[in-house]
Parts: sequence; structure tokens; C-alpha cells
Amino acid sequence: MKFYIGVLVGLLFVSASAFGALSTDDLEKLNTMFKESEARTQQAINDSEARTKEYVSHEITREIAKVNVEIAKVNGKIGQMSVRIDATNTRIDTESRIAKERSGDLNTRLNVILGLLGVLIAIIIGLPLLRDRKKDREQDEQLEAQQQQLEAQQRQLEAQQQELEAMRQELETLKQNQRPWQETQRTP
Repeated sequence: MKFYIGVLVGLLFVSASAFGALSTDDLEKLNTMFKESEARTQQAINDSEARTKEYVSHEITREIAKVNVEIAKVNGKIGQMSVRIDATNTRIDTESRIAKERSGDLNTRLNVILGLLGVLIAIIIGLPLLRDRKKDREQDEQLEAQQQQLEAQQRQLEAQQQELEAMRQELETLKQNQRPWQETQRTP
């Protein structure tokens, strides 16, 4: 548990630039870290189960020893002995139930930790992808706006060329109309 808290505190001190694009080496390191973490967690579970089993078996052995002493002492009072055996069975059942609850609690904690690690990985990988998609979308919008501007400028250029052509024709017409007038003024 301390390890996981230490890992989470360590992740809080990591700079924002560390959450950039992950390389395959980084992903492999993360995979090995998770595998090591899972191995340690599984070892902790196995150790806890072994200690619980040892404790329960020790308690059972101790209770059986108590029952045997009682059998030797009473040796004829079977009714009293069955009551004590029932009490022992109840206690053993209680100890077994407690051991199962502890094991279930540990499994629940492990599932929560693994879920949080999965969410953390999803965030680490997902944020750069979302940023890239947003940048791509913005670039596409800019490109489309520039293309529309270019098309508008081309239409404007074509319109100006048509105006220029019309002006040239008008100028030609004016030049032709002006020549006879100039000739008539020179003759006198």
C-alpha cells in the first residue's frame, strides 16, 4: 500500500512535459512496472493467505488440544463435551469467515488500485492524442479558410481582368473615334 501511495505521490511531481508522446520504450517500461507491481501484489496476497492459513491452522490445533484435554478430564460427560465442540466449531467458523473477509478486502483494494492505474494510463495516452486531433482539426479549418480566400481572390482577379478587357475595348473604340476628329482638325 505504501508503494502505491509512493508511486502516486511520485506521479504528482512529474512535470507536465513528461505527459507528452510516449515512445515504445516508455510503454515497455510501463508494462514491466505493472508486471512487477502485479507480481508484488500477488506475492503479498499469497503471503497474507499463507499467514491466515497458518494462523487458522494454529488456532484449530490449539482448539483441538483444548478439546482433547477436556475429553480426558470429563471422560463421561459427553453432553458437556458436545457443547464445547459446538463452541469450538463456531469459533473456527468465525475465524474462517474473518480470514475470507480479509482476503476479499485485499482483492477489492487490488481491483481499485488496478482500475486507478488503468485510468491513469488512459489519461497519459489519451491527452496527447486529443491535442493532436485538435491541432489537426484547426489546421484543416485554416487550410479550408485559406482555400476559400484563394478562390475569392481568383474570382476577383477574373472580374478585374474582365473589367480590364472591357476598358481596353472601350479605349480602342475611343481611339478609333478620336482619329477622324484629329484628321479633320489638321486639315484646315
